[in-house]
Amino acid sequence: MKCYSTALLIYFLSFSCNNDSLKENNEVSSPKPLSRAELFNCDYAKCKARSNILYKQYTTHPDSITKQTLINNIRDSLFACWYGTAWDFNGITEEPGKGKIACGYFVTTILRDMGIPLKRYKHAQMASEEMINAICLKNNISRYVNEDIPSFVEKIKAKGAGLYIAGLDFHTGFILNDGYEVYFVHSNYAGKKVVMSEIAVESGVLATSKKIVTGKII
Repeated sequence: MKCYSTALLIYFLSFSCNNDSLKENNEVSSPKPLSRAELFNCDYAKCKARSNILYKQYTTHPDSITKQTLINNIRDSLFACWYGTAWDFNGITEEPGKGKIACGYFVTTILRDMGIPLKRYKHAQMASEEMINAICLKNNISRYVNEDIPSFVEKIKAKGAGLYIAGLDFHTGFILNDGYEVYFVHSNYAGKKVVMSEIAVESGVLATSKKIVTGKII
């Protein structure tokens, strides 16, 4: 845990899921996602409850403001709470920061905690493209084969803010376009082997995959 000055500590705590200002934070788009360190007081149960409410609002009234609020909430709460949680091929933890989690279980846990009905174990154990086909509508699925990552990222940017399941050759995670930047959020089997958010165009894991399948969630 890093040490912060008093001023910075107050700033970071203002984004905590325990703080009522989270609502205001989610309603104003921020160019940079918060790190796990910045959300060290995260109340994950409260984050899940809020995400469920926002997801229901979005599915009922899918306007741009509701969509951006939901995306920001996922970026700054559900995802951020998981950062630093250890990856393991057999990891199935449901609690951020405790135990280990495999890439597929990370995806299905986030989706379930957003409020999307699915079979967490069954879908997590599928090949990534099979999982996307099972969860996403056919017209929300796109396939990119032998495409360089900068080109892929530009196509995602052109679609506007959104959240996608990303299926790679041997891996899965999320592509998040928050309207400012495109990120690859995943339980990373490489490097530090933890859940992390990477700027997509800089991700070595994305670059090594010959095929990327995306299934739009938001």
